[in-house]
Amino acid sequence: MRSLLLATLVLVSAHASAEGQIASLVTFESAAARPDNTMGQKNITSILNASMEYTLPENISFYGGFSFVIGEKFESAVTLGSRFYSATPAFQIFPGIPMWSFIGGGVSFMDDTVYYPEAGFRVATSDTSRLDVYIKILNSSDDTYDKHVMVGAGLTF
Repeated sequence: MRSLLLATLVLVSAHASAEGQIASLVTFESAAARPDNTMGQKNITSILNASMEYTLPENISFYGGFSFVIGEKFESAVTLGSRFYSATPAFQIFPGIPMWSFIGGGVSFMDDTVYYPEAGFRVATSDTSRLDVYIKILNSSDDTYDKHVMVGAGLTF
């Protein structure tokens, strides 16, 4: 009986904070650490993303859109990803401003395919907008994109 009650409580709390909405997601990422490629030049310096995000009632979101890569050369790509948000806010900065944690991952189709895990926080700045602060690690078979640690911030509205 206790396990059934606990499962019901978890299920109800997971549905309580999710809205099931479609929103615009704009992010900017900057390279916090990047290796030198074989020519001795730096690679990606920053990435600008413009996406649409759909959040399910189970605190899972899916996003997709376009990325613009700034580095040794300008490049554009298609990006797809998913995030899992905590069911309840991790903590509150100020009264009425909750902060959720999230983990996720995605793929960007640049000149070479780039996979990345990500982790961060989402802060409710108002009833309709959210601020994301996160870190992601780019992984690819191409040295141009591999082993980059990106720190990013985004706005969902």
